[in-house]
Amino acid sequence: MASTARSARPPASTSGRRPPSLRELEVLQAMIATRKTVAAAQMLGISQPAVSRALAALEAHVGRPLFAREGGRLVPTADAFALDAEAQPIFAALERLNSWPGQAVQASVLRIATPPTLAQFVLPPVLAEFRRQEPDVVANVEIDTSSTVISQVADRAVDLGLVDMSASHIGIHGEAIREAVAHVLMPEEHPLADREVLSPQDLADEPIIALARRFPERIKVEQAFADAGVALRLVGEGTAAVFVAEMVRQRVGLALLNPFPLTLGGLCGLVARRFAPAIAYRTMLLFPSAGSVAPAARRFADLLIAMQPEDGLTMPIR
Repeated sequence: MASTARSARPPASTSGRRPPSLRELEVLQAMIATRKTVAAAQMLGISQPAVSRALAALEAHVGRPLFAREGGRLVPTADAFALDAEAQPIFAALERLNSWPGQAVQASVLRIATPPTLAQFVLPPVLAEFRRQEPDVVANVEIDTSSTVISQVADRAVDLGLVDMSASHIGIHGEAIREAVAHVLMPEEHPLADREVLSPQDLADEPIIALARRFPERIKVEQAFADAGVALRLVGEGTAAVFVAEMVRQRVGLALLNPFPLTLGGLCGLVARRFAPAIAYRTMLLFPSAGSVAPAARRFADLLIAMQPEDGLTMPIR
């Protein structure tokens, strides 16, 4: 009978650990945002030792480090992002309770990051339709370089990223939505405009405006010219495709680019001819790899995929 009574008791915790406190979770959130204990303490209005103690207690609870030191900053691990994602519903519920009852519920915010060309040609019609469908969601669009967009998504500083390059990072999950190959952009009256496909040999004497060398596709362009034994006659560089296209329009030179999304804005006096050997491009949606995707971000992404237009040069992936 004694053994039966003991077996009927609720099972005790195998670890004896207490759950993380709200303060510890607040410290985690502040540390992910600031990467420094001093800045996290200032954000929370507490002392730096209090931040350090809370972080140590949280790491003891998890059983492994939540931050790795790189230089003078503390970089969150995947466990830190995962724990923060689990805590987000708690903070959201507290925010709702803070305004309940008698206050209007604040609109939710959808945070998006993307480089300039995609922001100009892809997002506006999708955002307009999303606004009609979900008027209570406020879209906050951060416009920056593709590498910065990737970092923002990995750090969960935004809910969703959109880039026109293949992206690989431990902190992100990517979904390809469009495929393309490099095209040569030129004025429509250029002598090479009557060709369907152009090779490095065809461009041997042409001035070229290129994207900066930090873009992986730029390296592929240089490699294609080197393999063909042709010197790349570089006359200018830029970090945004829309700027490079405008330089082509000003007759500074020709450019090898992903034609998407320039085709959506109308090439306006320019034509695009396929380059061989093929250099592949992918337009990708990016989500944080840790935690669940924000519901509004998923709905916006699905709408963007559904609204992709045909342009005759690139292939939507639906």
